[in-house]
Amino acid sequence: MFKTLATSLTTFAFIVMGTTGVLMYFHILDNYTKELHEILGLAFVAIIFAHVFFNWKAMKKYFTKKIFYISAGIISAVSLGFILNAPTGPNVKRILINSVLGNPIEKTAVLFVDSYDIAKTKLEAAGLIVEADKSLKELAMINQTSPFVIIDTILKK
Repeated sequence: MFKTLATSLTTFAFIVMGTTGVLMYFHILDNYTKELHEILGLAFVAIIFAHVFFNWKAMKKYFTKKIFYISAGIISAVSLGFILNAPTGPNVKRILINSVLGNPIEKTAVLFVDSYDIAKTKLEAAGLIVEADKSLKELAMINQTSPFVIIDTILKK
């Protein structure tokens, strides 16, 4: 039973991971797929270990075949190619996000709405504490929420 369950979970997790990966690549339904892909990806690792554990006898035979080593070589070469060609230097996305989340909301609110006053009104209407000299990170801590929840609140019509 465990062998069948591990194989079934591996199959369906692979289908979801593959589908969400393709959707993310083409930026289709990004708001829905990213978190599912990341969390299920972590679960997928555990599921794969269970699959290997419960199918170890058959897997050992497979590991002795030439095609296993050819496959390992191809995947390793492709992975190494991506690693060696990865951009170097600062992570621009991280710098941008840290800048937006780390500077006072009075300055960064205009990235989301026309003025700080509009952002403040929306946040206060949602029951959040707002202080002009506090960053989104600080406001998130004060309000015991995520900075992204605060941004989402500002963006709501």
